[in-house]
Amino acid sequence: MKLNKSLLTLLTTVTLTTLLGAAPITVKASNYSSNVTANQKKHYVIKNTPKLSKWGYVLNVNSSALPIFVGKSNYQKLLNNPYFKGTKSVSPKRLKNVRFKIVKIMVFKDVNGTPEYLITSKNHKYNTWTPNAGLQYYDIHSKYLQRVMKPLKKIKERDLRVLNRKIAGKESVSGQKRIVQNKHDFDLAVKSARKLKGNQRKFVLGSLHQMKQDDGIRNVMQEKQNNILLWTIN
Repeated sequence: MKLNKSLLTLLTTVTLTTLLGAAPITVKASNYSSNVTANQKKHYVIKNTPKLSKWGYVLNVNSSALPIFVGKSNYQKLLNNPYFKGTKSVSPKRLKNVRFKIVKIMVFKDVNGTPEYLITSKNHKYNTWTPNAGLQYYDIHSKYLQRVMKPLKKIKERDLRVLNRKIAGKESVSGQKRIVQNKHDFDLAVKSARKLKGNQRKFVLGSLHQMKQDDGIRNVMQEKQNNILLWTIN
């Protein structure tokens, strides 16, 4: 009888030890898993960009560094996942004459990063995310449009010199002189834009009007993000 009681006590002790010893492991694993899930926050925000989307299919891709994914199904997945990689892609070199529209913008939060844009061709056949350095207005090299771009380039060069030399802003004499010169070049760009025709005239004048509204005359470099025309000033 004593033997049976001792055996029962031993078995009970072993069972409790096993259960109590195993329980913390399970709880820790569960807690770790939930913490990982809770801490997996996105470091970016995807937003609509009406100032850019309104112009429609006016962009070419001028970078060969990124793949362009083929198919509407890829477009649907790229809408909310900028890191999605489709199974079928094509080099931008083969799509020089294909025009794209901007659909979304991705901006980074809590980390440094250049904004990227989701672009798509008609019927969502070709799609990708890219920074604006990989994009350009489709007719940017035309002779008539270069008459608009030339004074805008002068504004950019002037602003870069000021930035590099860390010259004082608007309140200084040099700052006031720069703004007067920028205004003169801006007016020249508008004068040339009025000689354009059709949709190109509408796009260029609209972009210049937006530049003025965004105070781009004072600092063209600062206001480039939402202005397709200014992306192509080299």
